[in-house]
Amino acid sequence: MKRILNAWLFFLLTTGTLFSQNFIVNTDTLNPINTVSFAGSYRGCAWVDFDNDGDLDLSMLGWAFRNMGADSFEIVQSFGGGPLEQNHLLGGVSWNDFDNDGDKDCLYAYTVSESGAFSGGTFMYVNENGEFTLQAIDDNESTRTWSATVGDYNNDGNMDVVGAVAFNFAGLTTAGFFYEGKSDGTFSRVDTFEFAQNTAPYTVAYWIDYDLDGDTDLFIASGPAGTAAPDYIYRNMWVETGTPGLERIDDIPFATDPQDGQCYNVTDYDLDGDLDMYVTNYNGAPNRFYENQNGTFSSISNNLTFNGPMLGNCWGDFDNDGDEDVLITGDNIPAAGYYENQSGTFVKTSNPFDPTFIGANISGLTIGDYDEDGDLDFFANGGAGRRALYKNDLSNANHWVQFDLTGVMPSNRAALGTTIALKTTINGSEIWLQRQVSAQNTFMGHNAQRIHFGLGENTQIDSVRIHWPSGVMQTLSNLEVDSIYQITESDIANGLENIFQPAISNVVEVFPNPGKSVFNIRLKGIENPKKGMLDIFDLAGKQVFTQVTDSSSVQVNLEKLPKGVYSLLWELESGSKYSGRLVKQ
Repeated sequence: MKRILNAWLFFLLTTGTLFSQNFIVNTDTLNPINTVSFAGSYRGCAWVDFDNDGDLDLSMLGWAFRNMGADSFEIVQSFGGGPLEQNHLLGGVSWNDFDNDGDKDCLYAYTVSESGAFSGGTFMYVNENGEFTLQAIDDNESTRTWSATVGDYNNDGNMDVVGAVAFNFAGLTTAGFFYEGKSDGTFSRVDTFEFAQNTAPYTVAYWIDYDLDGDTDLFIASGPAGTAAPDYIYRNMWVETGTPGLERIDDIPFATDPQDGQCYNVTDYDLDGDLDMYVTNYNGAPNRFYENQNGTFSSISNNLTFNGPMLGNCWGDFDNDGDEDVLITGDNIPAAGYYENQSGTFVKTSNPFDPTFIGANISGLTIGDYDEDGDLDFFANGGAGRRALYKNDLSNANHWVQFDLTGVMPSNRAALGTTIALKTTINGSEIWLQRQVSAQNTFMGHNAQRIHFGLGENTQIDSVRIHWPSGVMQTLSNLEVDSIYQITESDIANGLENIFQPAISNVVEVFPNPGKSVFNIRLKGIENPKKGMLDIFDLAGKQVFTQVTDSSSVQVNLEKLPKGVYSLLWELESGSKYSGRLVKQ
């Protein structure tokens, strides 16, 4: 289904306060998001459509609110139960479709202090048509943690859980933990990983496919809040070896530099087609920015690499000009704020985090277009139980597009780990914008999993490529702007031009695979195909190789390409299209 929405202009209400950079804080005292009571300074939050009505609802540690439209919300659920919301509570939320039934479930992890004693745990709140039931991941106390996140590290469609246990903080005294999801809805604890055996100040875990090889890698930010050391960052070896595994990275600066890590994110800030890395650090190290130069990461200095104590970095195209801007949160309110990306240079244009609304610190933050007007809004959790909803009152005429993605087994239904790339023209240059679907990309929470692109003045979208966790590449062409599209992995309906073939097909054969430079590619069972065109794309959707052929077999030399996973599209003169995948080591 495709849902087209007309952008509309929001007028300032008497319940709002206007900041620079077009952010309006909601101060409506009748809105429950402003009135529910809780304590604690470190809470995650997320935008998510948990009732499947098409708009984004709000989740924060302890509560879930249904979006009723017109900036109104109602309480749906009190997660954690009764008096917990009144105590010192810290933890995070990570939304997913745990049972692959089409509605979003909530992984909920917390630690709470009651009369000086600590308790808590990690739970899955299973969603059944908007009603939530509690399911413990394991014995409650064995999963008490600072935060937890879900991902699919072995691409089997079942959610896996990582718990980040900050040793010697908030009464936490155990190692981290890892639970592998099973097809029957249960979890199996795996204690063979380093972080599940050794104690450390593990703070927040992030699943990120930083190398775009088709499997999701694990970043465990481990800020000891003062003393810098390398964080715990692991390369997923599933694509390289055919067996899921997490190998500690020791050859990339962001994994070996001393960090006081709190939040990792990738973004193509300079629009050159590869993913750069940004980490916010606490007091022990400055924030660090790593520029990706054709697969090689180098630490650079810019206006984001200042000293903390900072917590989250939250990326989105707030002005719809085609590049991603960033909101930075932390325990230092003056240093936090909105940094606009101006052609690769970051300029702090406002700080919407007025202590009147947000308190003495700002930790959890989530970005999403909750009013569906095409620009990105955000919600933020502050200290001492304070919080604020910020509406983006964007007045320029830039265009946009958004995508709700639904995976089909063996992809997980929530499409976590999917990479989506969009071809457009920015400042006269043809580029590919790219995003990843995540259940943890802010401090202890995540942004909306509805993917948003700003398009600037463009009025037509040339093409979109979606790389699903299953390996399938799906292509959409000639889409309208200012629209929200709902795309299912195997759906070729809705009048959209799709190319949908299994990425590891029964027709396209590649050998060796994986390989280092020279690959033999052939179409099995097809004799005398006449003229055809073989195109090779990286996972960002960028075409890296093309060759005309009149044979069913071709040999290609890809020595100059960086390591990674590449998609193949072989189109015959007859109109038949076949796709496949190769891995370059």
